[in-house]
Amino acid sequence: MKQIAFLIFFILLIANYAHADSTTLYDELGGDQGINQFVTRAVALSHQHHRIDFLFEDTDDAELITQLSDQICQLSDGPCEYDGLDMVEAHSGMEITEAEFDIFVKLVIDAMQETGIKHNVRNKLLARLVPMRADIIYQ
Repeated sequence: MKQIAFLIFFILLIANYAHADSTTLYDELGGDQGINQFVTRAVALSHQHHRIDFLFEDTDDAELITQLSDQICQLSDGPCEYDGLDMVEAHSGMEITEAEFDIFVKLVIDAMQETGIKHNVRNKLLARLVPMRADIIYQ
């Protein structure tokens, strides 16, 4: 009887480990719906922030939300394929400062928090976004 209980425990342990191993950051972000929700909120917050709102004045919000959502989906191992401009091209001529960039990142974090994305998941996404910083500021 103890052997059967141990075998069942072992099988459940392996099954749980296999499931955890197959969970992607995309899944942890809530898939397309979760990503779109926090990206939409981040764009709205950006329009409301007095220090960076000018960067979004002539932006087609629907297109920006689609592009950002696709990019984050791809970066988080989701099924999307980002087909937008690279970050240097997308931000060329904008001369975004470090302070403006940091404000936007803070607003993205706020949007993720507001939409219920866990702290550790936010950090995982931010770690994947960090390499883009140099391609965005002062372009």
